[in-house]
Amino acid sequence: MNSTRLDVRGLQYHIQEWGERGNPTLVLLHGWMDCGASFKYVAEQLANRYFVVAPDWRGFGETEHAPGYWFPDYFADLHEILDYYSPELPANLVGHSMGGNIVLMYAGIQPHRVSAVISLEALGMAPTDASQAVDKYRTWMNQVLRGEPSKVYPNIASLRRSIRAGNPRLTDAMVDELTTLWARPNPENGTYRLKHDHNHRFTNPVRYQIDDTVAIWREIRARVGVLMAEDSPMYQQYHKLGRLDEARQLLGVSDDTYALLSDCGHMVHLEQPVATAAFIDRFFGAVESD
Repeated sequence: MNSTRLDVRGLQYHIQEWGERGNPTLVLLHGWMDCGASFKYVAEQLANRYFVVAPDWRGFGETEHAPGYWFPDYFADLHEILDYYSPELPANLVGHSMGGNIVLMYAGIQPHRVSAVISLEALGMAPTDASQAVDKYRTWMNQVLRGEPSKVYPNIASLRRSIRAGNPRLTDAMVDELTTLWARPNPENGTYRLKHDHNHRFTNPVRYQIDDTVAIWREIRARVGVLMAEDSPMYQQYHKLGRLDEARQLLGVSDDTYALLSDCGHMVHLEQPVATAAFIDRFFGAVESD
């Protein structure tokens, strides 16, 4: 594993790399409050066949913070990252959660830049209604103007308990590693703060427009794969609303390019990295053989 820096639209991006540059490039994009390095358990199984690249999004992990965050910035950041790592060939992309929503939308916005794409646990967000707009803007303004401070964990044990509470299926070794990947200590008093910019926790004042997402998905020309987890709230919500089958049909996701992991929650790359890596390898192997 190699750690490097790349200037992306004026921010110093932190990027993890696995494997040899001569292999096909595979870009892994993490979700909200995560970082690229947490893909290590998946990437290590793919590095013998691919050159695996996993950036920390702006304001997450070790990448620099920005004055503010606007969802379209992720598309522009990804575009510059691909210009560096895959300047001549359409890219192979995998995104988890927020990262999955980003890669699916990017594949529709810039269809010529994407060869194949996998979304892990992401098929858009819950639809919103115009009646929510006022409260969303009010909440965002209150949060921004109040300047709410980020949470401080008094010691490593409290940080571990917090990570464990949100990720009950992970091994103790994984929880220990996430304390390093997701947080940094204050050497003066032994407290810990999470690395992400606290502004990411503010309510998005702009409500989600599912019709816009669907219109963008219709422009996708890449082969699309989807991996979901049976015990994940995401899967359960999509299934309950009937959106899973609709999204699969719209994206052209067949039984061959879809998988549902049992006994697994939202963090598929951590809870079942072997099965996740096998799905990714099988999907892109089929792309290469077409």
